[in-house]
Amino acid sequence: MPKAEQSVDLSRLMKPRSIAIVGASDNPASIGGQPVRFLTEFGYSGTVYPINPRLKEIRGLPCYASVADLPAVPDVVIVAVGARLVASVIEQSGQRGIPFAIILSAGFREIGPAGAKLQEELEEVIRRSGIRVVGPNCLGIINLPDCMHAGFGAGFKYADIKRGPVAMVTQSGGFGLTMVGAIDRAGMGFNYVVSIGNSIDLTTLDFLEYYLECDEVKVVATYIEGIDDGRRLLRIGARALEVGKPILVWKAGKTERGGKAAASHTASLAASYDLYQAAFRAGGFIEIEDAADVVDIARAFRGGKLPAGNRMAVISGSGGAGVILTDHAERDGIDMPDLATDTLAKLKAILPDFLTAANPVDISGQGAKDGSSVSNTALRIVLADPNIDMVIVRSKMSTNTVAQCNELIEIAHGTTKPVLMAFGPDREAVAPELFDANNISWHATPPRAAKAVGALHQFAAKRRRQLAAIRDEARPITPQSLTLPAGATSLSEHAAKACLRAYGIPAVGEVLLSLAEVRALKAAPFAFPLAVKVNSADIAHKTEADAVRLGISNLDELKTAAEAVTQSAARYKPEARLEGVLVQQMASGLEIIVGGLNDACFGPTVVFGLGGIFAEVLRDVTYRFAPFGPAEAREMVQEIKGAAVLNGYRGREALDVEGLAQVLSRVSWLLHDHRDRIAELDINPLFITSTSILAADALITLKP
Repeated sequence: MPKAEQSVDLSRLMKPRSIAIVGASDNPASIGGQPVRFLTEFGYSGTVYPINPRLKEIRGLPCYASVADLPAVPDVVIVAVGARLVASVIEQSGQRGIPFAIILSAGFREIGPAGAKLQEELEEVIRRSGIRVVGPNCLGIINLPDCMHAGFGAGFKYADIKRGPVAMVTQSGGFGLTMVGAIDRAGMGFNYVVSIGNSIDLTTLDFLEYYLECDEVKVVATYIEGIDDGRRLLRIGARALEVGKPILVWKAGKTERGGKAAASHTASLAASYDLYQAAFRAGGFIEIEDAADVVDIARAFRGGKLPAGNRMAVISGSGGAGVILTDHAERDGIDMPDLATDTLAKLKAILPDFLTAANPVDISGQGAKDGSSVSNTALRIVLADPNIDMVIVRSKMSTNTVAQCNELIEIAHGTTKPVLMAFGPDREAVAPELFDANNISWHATPPRAAKAVGALHQFAAKRRRQLAAIRDEARPITPQSLTLPAGATSLSEHAAKACLRAYGIPAVGEVLLSLAEVRALKAAPFAFPLAVKVNSADIAHKTEADAVRLGISNLDELKTAAEAVTQSAARYKPEARLEGVLVQQMASGLEIIVGGLNDACFGPTVVFGLGGIFAEVLRDVTYRFAPFGPAEAREMVQEIKGAAVLNGYRGREALDVEGLAQVLSRVSWLLHDHRDRIAELDINPLFITSTSILAADALITLKP
């Protein structure tokens, strides 16, 4: 697959031929001294230029007074000076033509108003100079294949960090590098690690985009507190599926309190975690919550095989382990199907009579008389079963000897189906080193193996859906002109429903009348029962204003209700502009909520869920990013926990799901077409029956 065009080419930053260090020190423990030491001791083959006007030489290298005095233009300049000096260094570097800078210096936005002012000045210098910047307030970059440790801190000081096909970008340098150390100790390795700090210029998204196109990177990991371009995140997730590289994402700040902590820590633009989750579900992301997840999932993907479906078999020497694996598999949407008749017959031929051939396959502790591994023999048999897409083996009889391990490796390499090993620590086991060397995925416990299988299945299912599906992106309706008055901050219900009708979204019949017109009515405009509401762009929540009457059954009640809602609205908000009274048909059916928001990070987004307690208490809602077609809307409908109610639960009549999908798609295009003006849209309730779908109320909030 051809490489995608990237927003910025980071090749010279990640693989520089020369590096200058402003603020270089002969003290190997200082922030300016550590990168000098690492770059001269750990095997980096490029040129290193220390810069410090007070020194003539550092570690045998000539020391220069300034960037302007360098004999050549380096690819990267590392900045390790006081915050007030950083802007001038960046300006000089830009004038010299240096393309990239890594600013280790702290003392900017993260310390408060004084630092924020310095950061604003630095941002302006960066814009003028054209230089691209990592940081400030970051730990730096590690490129292990080129022995480049361009930073400082405990995570940088080890020359023997294990190399591997994983790349990481982290918004928390200390936490990210701690995780790298934990993963290194577990036997997995990284090729690249980037700490981005305040992300004044280059962001997490720039590095994710770059890593996906690197041949030496098979798995990408990232620690995210917040991003500022959700749509780009979506594009990156789609690209991850295209190239078959998962992005393991640890999203911090999920809770309200955590979100506030993230904002104070990095001052990131943080959208709701619900929207992040929706973006992660849509693309090639796998959410993680521990360093062990990176180890296990990276091991699983390192084998380069994705399951063709969700059907798994377990071969276990322990009945309990088989049950545990089955429980975890079901939680992750993995099926444990019955084995084929031929498979069962072959298993019975090798298993003792007291064992039952089934899935999980319990081989107990029995070994074959000829000394071969019963578990390996069972593995060959099960892998040939057409009902099985992947296998977990939990048996010491595959790992006790080199011969048994090599036999399993040969079996695993001879199939297109993923084979994962789950075994506990054993001082005599020889498997880990052999399995690592041969890209066999092994895991310390059954639950960790199950989590890895779940990640493979999740990623493979999304990839199949993306590559195979023909999305119906054709517009269901051409762009419609809407009346969205300049300077207005909201629309009345009547005006909001006019916008819905313009996009073919059905709404209850209604007429807007003045109070005088209501008093003069000789007959009701619709059949009873009716609803009566005040119509005002200044009163968003009419129920709170006691400005709604439902179930009106005759003309006298209608007139009395019109007087009452008008008086209630005037008392509730005397300054409100009352545009008249809405007389509406009553609607019935199951209550649905359809909403939209123009999120600062993710842009126009559609929210869908069942109404009432389902949305307010159970939070049974789902999200999609506008625009989208009916096919994606159908997927959206089936994602909520209450989908069974819509589909006809326990013999009840199925509701108009197809009509609902059309409404969701049309709402998405309405939001997309008018994203410059519409801030929020709320259709609540939307009533659905087996034959109809009608908006009973609507609210549209406008951007000022």
